[in-house]
Order: sequence, then C-alpha cells, then structure tokens
Amino acid sequence: MALVLPELLTKIFKFLAEDKALYPALFVSRLWSMCSGSILWRRIELIGDGGAFGEKYEIQLKKFLKIVRKNSRLTYGSSVRYLKISHYHKLSNKILGKFIEIFPNIIHLDFKRSYGYDDTALFKISRAYPNLIHLNVFNNGGLTDHSIIELASRCSKLQYLEISWGGNITDKSIYEIARSCYCLRHLGISGGKSCISDKSIREITRFNPNIQSLNFNNCEKLTDATIHALVDSYPDLRKLDLRDCNKVTDIGIRQIAQCLNLEHLALNSLGFINDETICIIAQSCPNISYFNLEFCHVTDTAVEAIAQSCHRLEYLNIYGSKSINDSSISKIAKNCSYIQELELGYCGLITDTAIKDIAQNLSDLKYLGLKYCVNISKEALDMLDPDLDIGGYYTIPSTL
Repeated sequence: MALVLPELLTKIFKFLAEDKALYPALFVSRLWSMCSGSILWRRIELIGDGGAFGEKYEIQLKKFLKIVRKNSRLTYGSSVRYLKISHYHKLSNKILGKFIEIFPNIIHLDFKRSYGYDDTALFKISRAYPNLIHLNVFNNGGLTDHSIIELASRCSKLQYLEISWGGNITDKSIYEIARSCYCLRHLGISGGKSCISDKSIREITRFNPNIQSLNFNNCEKLTDATIHALVDSYPDLRKLDLRDCNKVTDIGIRQIAQCLNLEHLALNSLGFINDETICIIAQSCPNISYFNLEFCHVTDTAVEAIAQSCHRLEYLNIYGSKSINDSSISKIAKNCSYIQELELGYCGLITDTAIKDIAQNLSDLKYLGLKYCVNISKEALDMLDPDLDIGGYYTIPSTL
C-alpha cells in the first residue's frame, strides 16, 4: 500500500533527526511542522547550573519549565519519550507532577545531579510510567526505601536504574529490585547513607542475569565476596565502578581479570592495589577503554602493562602516582593512540620528553591533567594542540 504524504515525510524526517538536521523543517510549512514536531519532541535534554555549563543552557531550561508550568496540555506532549534534566537544584515535586500530567508516554527519565524532590515524586513516577526502562536519580538525598521498593514493584521493565547517593537506601530496596526487575542491564547503588551489603548483591546476581554495568562507588560494606559473586555470574560484564570500596582487598580485585570483555573500570582510592594486579587485569582485559586508577599509587610497571595491552584506551587517570616517569607515559602515547583524556596530576617526575611524545602521538587528546607536574616547561606545552584543555598546570616562580 502506498504511503500518504504525512507518513512518508515522517519516515524521512526520522533519518534527519539522527543527524540533528531536522529543525529547519519546522519552518517550511504547516504539514512539515506537524510531521517534524512530533519527532523533535520525542527527546528533551536540558542542563541547569549555568556556572558550570554556560548560562545559555540554564536559560533554555528555565524557558522550558515556564512553558510546562503554564500549560496543562502541550501539542506534542504525548510524543515525548525521553526527558533528561541534569544539574538542576530546583526540580521540585510540583514540577515533576506537571511532567507526569503533560508527558504521559515517557520511558526514559534522567535527573542526574538534579534535586529538590523526594519520595512523593518517585511514587507518582512509579504509578504513571509502568513501562519505564531508564531511570537516573543520581545524587538525590531525599529518597528512601519506601519509594525505591514501590518503583521496583511497579516498573518491572527497567533496564537502567541509577539510584547512587540517593539517600537512606538499604538492602531492602535491593532485594525488591533483584526480585522484580529481571531486565536490568545497569544498576548503580553507590554511597550516600546506603547500607548495601554482600548479601543484597548476591540477590542481584541470583535474579538478574543480564547485568552488564555496575556502580558500587563508596559501598563501604562490600567485600571480596561481592567480587567473586560478580565474576561468577557476569563473565561478560562491561562496566564496574568500585571506587572507595575499601573493604575489598587486592585478592578480590584480581578476580576482575576473569571479565575478559570489560571496557570501563574505576578503582579510585584503592591504595592497597599492587602493580601485579593491574598487570593481570590489563593483560586479561584488552578492551578496556576507561581506566581510573586515581590515588592507587601505581608505578611504571603497571602503566607499561596498560600501554602494552589496552590499545583501545580512551581515558586513563593515574593522578597521585608520584613515582611515574617519562618512559611509561611515552609508551602510553605511542601505543594508545585513541586516548582523549589523560590525567597525570601529581606525577611530578614527568618532563618535557613525555609531553613531546604526547604531542606527536595523541591527536585525539582533549584533556591533559598536569597538576603539580613541575618539571614541564612552557616550551614543551607549546607543542600541544592550542585547543587542548590542560588542567592544573602552573609554573613554579623562581626564587627571588
């Protein structure tokens, strides 16, 4: 059957939307505006905190919220599927109530680092969006077990759930998530006032076979038992964040090497980790593209192992590794050409030699952290791309 014109335009406009070239279609004609508007309104993404991201983003957000407050119905409200409002400190229960009223078909909600709402709003979200597949409420200290349990029981299709630093959340919530949300692929339950234990993680591994990404940052009760359960249950794990999990030991961390397809690993502040463990992980997990070893105090031995094996590396953080010198950084520059962010803060032995190799080999580099790298000259830095963001570098004034 031949497509009528509106249907044909809609199919064409979907391709334009992927390349962000659809906006001019709004101004061609009423028909084009109608067909393109419903597509453009499927995804809304706004950022607050103008100081960090630029004032124009916060102005856009405020204009959007003004429209929402004044309208109980929007022409394309039913088209919205994806809503992301991040870094906004006035996201109240009332505003979220308006979202639910105006946007009835949302399946993706992301309020990362936005706060001002509490359990009341999450109860409403749970009841309004039973088909929700993505929810991020990272860094909202106003949530408790009551709303998380309600969410898990009503939104069983969730694939992505990030409740890190969410407030007073305990094992009770994790038990309900494990037994209700069988489709989960990502779970974040980091820090805050949480009392998450090894027992609740075993429940996750028992009932949730599809997990590929886990964020346990600052879960201070977790031990090696959790690591063993994870590697046994999720050999295809792609992302793992264990920052500040200080009851885990080097023996447990070494087990991560069994996850051969790991791509993202954060071990910040686990100062007990030795070079041999990092070498084993690097050699076993060559697909790692994100490796965070801040304050792990690794040496050249570990960094050279990473350079030799992890050729897909895009992010490397060895902040605080004071014994690192030029040789290992030069090997990183020559062997890991995809790196976009390299944090070398407090690696005070690095000199112009390493910077020259970085300049010659890392053409994709966007950020280079050099705090307290005092043996690097201004002349060496001039060899780097002038658009490169260099963090923390300063020169030591000569003694008068």
